[in-house]
Amino acid sequence: MKRFFSSTWFRCTAVLLSLVIVLGGGLAILNDVLYVDPAERTARAIKKIYGTEKEYTILLDVEDATRTDVSLKFTDETGKDIGEISKIYKIDNDMLFKSTGANGYKGGTITLWIKVVTDQNQNKFIDKIVLESFEKQTLMSKLDSSFYSKFYVDVTKAYKDGTLFNSTNDNSSLVNPITGATKSAYAACCAVNCVIEYLGGMTDEN
Repeated sequence: MKRFFSSTWFRCTAVLLSLVIVLGGGLAILNDVLYVDPAERTARAIKKIYGTEKEYTILLDVEDATRTDVSLKFTDETGKDIGEISKIYKIDNDMLFKSTGANGYKGGTITLWIKVVTDQNQNKFIDKIVLESFEKQTLMSKLDSSFYSKFYVDVTKAYKDGTLFNSTNDNSSLVNPITGATKSAYAACCAVNCVIEYLGGMTDEN
C-alpha cells in the first residue's frame, strides 16, 4: 500500500485531481464575480448607443423574468431561417432592437443592437448599429463601423415592399455592404433584415 501511494501514477493522478478542484472552484468564483445580469447589459448597450442612460419601455424582452416573451423568428422567401429578435425597446420616438442574424461563418451567428428612428413624416431610418456578440466568426475585424454605417438608410420603402438586404445589385433589393468576411457579413445582414421584416409586420397590422 505504501508503494502505491508513493508511485508516480498516484502522484500524477493526485496532482491532476487537485488542479481540477482548484480550477473548477476558481471558475465558479469568476462566474459569480463577472456575472452581469440582463438588465445591466441592456443599460450598458443603451448607454453605448445614446451616450447616456435612457429610460425605455419594454415591448419584447425574452430575458426579463417578469415577462413571458419568446423570440421572434424570421425566414427568407425560401423558408430558410435568417435569425431572430429577442429584445425590442421603445426609447423616446425610437425603437431599439437586439437582433441575431443566422447562417454566418461555420453556421454561426452575429447579434446586433439596431436603432431605428422615425422622422416627422413617419419615415423610418436605421440610425445606429452596435455589435453585441457573435459565435464562430473569425473575421469580425472586417465588420467595423464603416461596414455597419452602410445600413444607415431609409428603410421605409424596404419594409413596406418586403425588400431586404441581399447580394443582388438590382433595383428590387438593398445591396449588402461589401467586406472581406462574406459569411459574417451575411449574418449581419440577416440581423438587419429581421428588423426590416418586423417593421413590415407592424405595417401589415396597421
